[in-house]
Amino acid sequence: MNKRKWKVSVTTFNCGKEFPVENSKAIVKQLLFPYDNGISQLEMQDVYVLGFQELVPIWQGSFPTVNRDLIDGITTTAVDCLNEKVMALQGDEQYSCLGVNSLGAITIIVLYNNKALNVKGSIIKRNGKCGWFNTNLKGGTLISFKMARSGDENWERFTYICAHLNANEGVNNRNQRINDYKRIMSELCDSEIAKSEHFFFLGDLNFRVGSAYDPATDYSSATTLRRLLENYEELNLLRRSEGEPLCKGFQELEIKFPPTYKFKLFEEEKYNTKRIPSWCDRILYKEYSTPISEQESTYRSVSRSNALLFSDHQPVNLTVALPRSTGGVESLSLNVEEYHLAWSYGLMGEIGDAVIGYCGWLISKNAHYWILGSILLYLLLKIL
Repeated sequence: MNKRKWKVSVTTFNCGKEFPVENSKAIVKQLLFPYDNGISQLEMQDVYVLGFQELVPIWQGSFPTVNRDLIDGITTTAVDCLNEKVMALQGDEQYSCLGVNSLGAITIIVLYNNKALNVKGSIIKRNGKCGWFNTNLKGGTLISFKMARSGDENWERFTYICAHLNANEGVNNRNQRINDYKRIMSELCDSEIAKSEHFFFLGDLNFRVGSAYDPATDYSSATTLRRLLENYEELNLLRRSEGEPLCKGFQELEIKFPPTYKFKLFEEEKYNTKRIPSWCDRILYKEYSTPISEQESTYRSVSRSNALLFSDHQPVNLTVALPRSTGGVESLSLNVEEYHLAWSYGLMGEIGDAVIGYCGWLISKNAHYWILGSILLYLLLKIL
């Protein structure tokens, strides 16, 4: 049995509702190869995962068919970028798209080395909404599949959830984020998914720093970052809670990079102080019996190059070597708390998505001015 570890790259990026299609190749290349200025086979991974939030305007998320060309274009560009890199070394294509799933403006794309890896059976795709009135303004999108190396019959399940949780600062918004996480996990994870050998929860989780903003804060200082992360960062505090720790069963590599939100648009390193700089963009992974080696892992924010300045978020990447399953031993199951919803929530969400979609579309076309003008003209004619 092949004991070689899985090499996986996971990147999350909130695009701020504006993805500049004309610059998609430069954007995608930086997300796939955030630390690479050259060509080295050692840097190629088995699996690449790209998770996007706010990939399109909010209203457009209500119309999946409208977004299809954009998502297909990004996927094709990503596959081409990977194959361009590997062909320079080996002369043949190796990468293809394993699967894509979307919910509203949230999208996850999984790419893999099809020459070295096999996928077994069907690919599971699920979505869970948790926005206002059960709309897709917030939620999570899942892809899950069984994979083995070519010539190996030891199949292992990989599961990825890309999520966008409730925004804004304050205790009430923090509590809503907690509910969002529990609800997404409950809706998307059955017993089979919960026992996945490899499980990632990534996205704009929106957890904030609870201390007041100080313009004199030196975010280049490791001591400052450690103090903020240990004493004021919401997700870290919730995960260490003695009573009911959040994200139980998940781990996160140590954060050694400055906050990834909120930047001034088209500024490389300047924060927009309307919000407290925070680590909103995170990548968690299911805990292993043997901890992941930090020598074989990289957890960093992606440099805000010119191609990425259109967003007020900074992408985050986790490149990691995952242990292989020993086979014959069932993976430990994540503890997923059951979250009950009223039967009417599904219908409410469908109606809400339609209202948001069509109202947003009308506003984007300036139709609200025409409607208002028509009403005023009608009233004027009635008076006269």
